[in-house]
Amino acid sequence: MTCTIYTIGYEKRSIDEYVDLLVAAQIAAVVDVRETAWSYKPGFSKTAFEAALAARNIRYVHAKFAGNPKELRRNAATHDACLAAYRKYLGRTPDVIDQLDEVILELHAEGRRIALTCFERHPGDCHRSIVADAWARVKKWRVEHLAGDGCRRLATA
Repeated sequence: MTCTIYTIGYEKRSIDEYVDLLVAAQIAAVVDVRETAWSYKPGFSKTAFEAALAARNIRYVHAKFAGNPKELRRNAATHDACLAAYRKYLGRTPDVIDQLDEVILELHAEGRRIALTCFERHPGDCHRSIVADAWARVKKWRVEHLAGDGCRRLATA
């Protein structure tokens, strides 16, 4: 049986729309892969975010270790360069995948459907796709991205 890990971004979403998408997809755990769990968007900073998810029985885990390091973001000339730098970083830092594995397998053992989350709405614009794909390749899981219309779209390899 192939297992699936989901991803979702909160860009251009209210906290209510975001949580409704999770509920519709039967997500029971969110793994926040932002380095810093802080946002200008109301509801998406760590304490408020965790509370909004808990109100709908969704567990929140901050996986700071999987975040795109500030120095990579700061030193990249373009967004694409930033994502390329994260890919290289991930290749040099295998403990990120090991740590993510521990978190995901613990949540999966609890019977929870899991989504990795970060800011960018489109998965191709976000490091969460890079880390999800890298982890899923090792574990032989599928990656599906929850789209803005609530549909699921399979990741392209």
